[in-house]
Amino acid sequence: MERQGSGTRGWGEKRRGWGLGTRGWALIALPMTVIAAQNVLARGEGSNAEERGHKITVRVYDYAHVLPRTLGQSEGEASRILRAVGVEMEWVDCPTSVEEAAKYPACEPPLGTLAVDLRILPPSMAARVRSSREELGLALPSAKVGSASAAWVFFQRVEQLADSKDADQAQILGHAMAHEIGHLLLGQNRHSNRGIMRANWDRAVLQEAARGQLLFTREQAAVMRAEVRARAQ
Repeated sequence: MERQGSGTRGWGEKRRGWGLGTRGWALIALPMTVIAAQNVLARGEGSNAEERGHKITVRVYDYAHVLPRTLGQSEGEASRILRAVGVEMEWVDCPTSVEEAAKYPACEPPLGTLAVDLRILPPSMAARVRSSREELGLALPSAKVGSASAAWVFFQRVEQLADSKDADQAQILGHAMAHEIGHLLLGQNRHSNRGIMRANWDRAVLQEAARGQLLFTREQAAVMRAEVRARAQ
């Protein structure tokens, strides 16, 4: 099925491994002299992530009609970031209408505990979500066993950040996705003062993202792998 934008992609299509607090990211105006803390990276886990059982599925509902190339690149960015933690991602692009969803079993509930429903919202839908004007997204872990966790990203705010030219839309969207998935695996109120789980974002942080250096810390990686193992059991 053709999606709005340039290119064609099938609904329900699975794609693997292309490579904000629970209330999302906030953009604040900080001086350019802010020095980003050096990330402590988790390495050596990603190559055997699937064999170790560190794998989650993300069903993407693109209500904002992001260009297919941009969306694919952003999913690749998020996969790269989570692979450094030791967690593999499987992406399933789902239609946004109930009628179409019924034709694609991969997009029908229930999804299970090793899955995430991620919705990319346009301004009209983002306005109905209770959030601050600065947040890029939010995540809500589900307390119900067997149900998917849910995350949202506000695409207009991604576009506004991309206007700075410090990072492009795909890089920002991919990091926003990874940040929200991080909340779903780390738990509520798990912002940090370094790495991708920082709550507040300035130009220096966006430049770090553009260089591919904005990642989870070693401590966060261990918690996330343990959470995925627990969900698998």
